[in-house]
Amino acid sequence: MPKDGYPIVGFHDQVKGLYLAVMHSAITLSPVISRLIAKEIMDNVQLEDLESCTLSMFYLLND
Repeated sequence: MPKDGYPIVGFHDQVKGLYLAVMHSAITLSPVISRLIAKEIMDNVQLEDLESCTLSMFYLLND
């Protein structure tokens, strides 16, 4: 679980093809998160709904 409690969801910035989905409340968020993740992976896009959950945002919040 991320230290700050916020989820990390999205493609890794430096490792091509690596997609992360790390969160505490995965059981309650899994239906909606799985649909968003599938869209991002299949369409190779970054959805606005998940922009605040990227790994790079995690680094910015924890500096």
